[in-house]
Amino acid sequence: MGKKGENDIQHPTSNIQQDEYLQGWKRALADYENLKRDLDKIKEENRNHIRIDLAQQLLPIMDNFEQAVNHVPDLSAVDRSVRKTSKLGYRGVTFIKQQFETTMSELGIEKIEVKGEFDPNLHEIAEEGEELKELSAGWKIGERVLRPAKIIINKEGIDKRGNR
Repeated sequence: MGKKGENDIQHPTSNIQQDEYLQGWKRALADYENLKRDLDKIKEENRNHIRIDLAQQLLPIMDNFEQAVNHVPDLSAVDRSVRKTSKLGYRGVTFIKQQFETTMSELGIEKIEVKGEFDPNLHEIAEEGEELKELSAGWKIGERVLRPAKIIINKEGIDKRGNR
């Protein structure tokens, strides 16, 4: 029992071989991790492209909802039942528009706000007028502008490059 057999002796070549196997395994694991990271990046880029394409297709629909909500006919001269039905229809369109806006927001599609400042990166001048006013909404995903907001700009306050 106290004797050492040949199996107990470590051979120098087996340690070298073990180190080579270990290094190969570590390289394979690192390659696999790099591949996973690269695939995740490609997936995210594809998701962003799909979101942008979807947004481009949804914007005209959103414009139509905006026009429907903003152009309510005068119903004072029509029958009461027609007026009631029209108001319900208007509320329905308004509700669908709100749902649509919520869904777009959840997809990361944001409306560009038109505040007191003209920003040439976010706004497009449609015409000059007395005050800064939005003609059609602009939209963006993150920092990427899908469509600039078309605005009426104060002809005296700001030049077309956004300088005062």
